[in-house]
Amino acid sequence: SDSISIDAPRSEMGYVRGYFLAAVTAALTASASYYCYKHVGLPDWYWRAKLPPRVRDIDVSDTETLKQVLFSGEPWLLQCYSGLPYEGQHLPRRYRLHAAFTESLKSLHGHVQAGTLDCEQPLPSNRTLVTKYGLVRRTQPLLIFAAGGHNPKQVPSGSSSSAYAITAWVKPKAEPRILTVNTQQQLRGACGGRRPCLLTRMDADSVVLQKLASHFRTLEVVGIPESDGATLSWGRGQEVGETLDDEEAKHFGKRTVMLRMDPDSPPKKKQSHPVRLLRGFNDEEDFPSLSRFITKALAATGEEGWVRTQLPTLNAVASRPKKAIKNDNAEVQARRARQRAEARAKDNVEAAERAAKRQQESELDEADLQREREIRARARMAAEEEQAGNIVEEVDEESEAIVDDWAVEVDEEEDEEEAVDLDL
Repeated sequence: SDSISIDAPRSEMGYVRGYFLAAVTAALTASASYYCYKHVGLPDWYWRAKLPPRVRDIDVSDTETLKQVLFSGEPWLLQCYSGLPYEGQHLPRRYRLHAAFTESLKSLHGHVQAGTLDCEQPLPSNRTLVTKYGLVRRTQPLLIFAAGGHNPKQVPSGSSSSAYAITAWVKPKAEPRILTVNTQQQLRGACGGRRPCLLTRMDADSVVLQKLASHFRTLEVVGIPESDGATLSWGRGQEVGETLDDEEAKHFGKRTVMLRMDPDSPPKKKQSHPVRLLRGFNDEEDFPSLSRFITKALAATGEEGWVRTQLPTLNAVASRPKKAIKNDNAEVQARRARQRAEARAKDNVEAAERAAKRQQESELDEADLQREREIRARARMAAEEEQAGNIVEEVDEESEAIVDDWAVEVDEEEDEEEAVDLDL
């Protein structure tokens, strides 16, 4: 019994010691986890898995991916982290998504691709996207739209406050477009850049071109209207009396050609005729044929199937001078001035007539008022005369009554005197 009583306290002390060590271990584990969450963070794959399925995480340090997103021509709607707090600020920087941004993606499905990136992260040039493109940090959410191979644009603050405003601003700009060029400068701007260019003489309203522009968003579809009489001059072939071999002849003089940048040509800014790689189209101008031609051309990596040439010259027909109109502008202005003067004179006459009529009506009203005043005055005087006559008659009657009374009194006094005399 003594041994049992001695071992019992020892076992209780062991339980207390084990409980204390477990509590300390749990506290240290929680503190370490909190520190890692606040200062180290959870793995990127965890936060990337929590992003909406249509939002892509874009790493700014990946230069090739960033160029593909911003300048490929595909429409992208991107949310930038700008260093200012907003909804979701407890998340890492690249994964902070605004509710208006995620809600707008529902109505923009099929029109744009969505992504998120850190615009404060330095680029290889030691600049950030905020400083490079002049983004305004105070606009929340900070959204940029990239499409058409041009520099990305920031969605204005008035158009980023709600999902409806974002959709209304982005959707028209994300629609596929077909450019129509009429000058050499327009042709160089459309087909002299980084993006491949489909140059065609087909009608810009063609359903085939609309489908191509919608299907190949990285391609610039450019039309030259035949109705204007504009022509393209390549400076090769029959244009200059040159005999081309079969490999070159199939590329020049075609209604539809593909142009892309020559990677071996030295970069020259503002060059009117930059060197391009040319591939001609020699099949039916329907969507399946053109789609196969474009797909094959975009997939080609080398120079096989291409011919090197300069950007063609667009010869636009000079516009004819306008014929002189029989009634020139001076005569038209003089006629209009006469019409305005006649209208003003007519208005003045009508105004004078209205003023005279109002004056006459006012005079008539004044005469009627004067006559009414005179009638009232006569009636008042007649009433006063009648009242005065009544007063005179009453006075006469009272006088007569007084005289009669006085006469009676006198007679009575005389009778009394006579009676006195008789008594005497």
